Amino acid sequence: MKKILLFVGITFLVSCSQTPKEAPVNPKMDVFNKNVATAKAWLRDFMENDSTTLFSDKYATKDFIWSPPAVGMDSLPREQWENQVKIFMSIYENKMLEDAQYSAALNEENLPDGNVRVYGTWNSTFAKTGKKSKLKWCAVIKFNEEGKIVHQMEWFDSADLSKEFD
Repeated sequence: MKKILLFVGITFLVSCSQTPKEAPVNPKMDVFNKNVATAKAWLRDFMENDSTTLFSDKYATKDFIWSPPAVGMDSLPREQWENQVKIFMSIYENKMLEDAQYSAALNEENLPDGNVRVYGTWNSTFAKTGKKSKLKWCAVIKFNEEGKIVHQMEWFDSADLSKEFD
């Protein structure tokens, strides 16, 4: 019995001393984490109606492309995005992205590529009526090597939006 216990004890100690193989580290995850910080700051400035900072070159490139959620509209230039954001800022108050989840966008091999996917619910107030609104939203935000946003694609359920005009 002593031999069995000694064998079990030695086996346990040897198995505990072996270091497990770590999963390979994807260097794009460091890029992703930096880009998440930029995306959060960009969205914060939007929520705070800070159009001066939002529209500066701090976050997005001059050739930034916006793919809006409306069906049939794609690849709009930065100027049209800025115009739409200004309208949105004037129509909605108290904008807050709640339950935001930031996930790594993936390349063709299903590996993180440094870009950011964002999921959440926009809560806001329709300025004209004071009616509260909720809008489920998701976006893919693509970045260049300098960490600037080059393309934002976003989606939401337009049925949620139409409830505000009832």
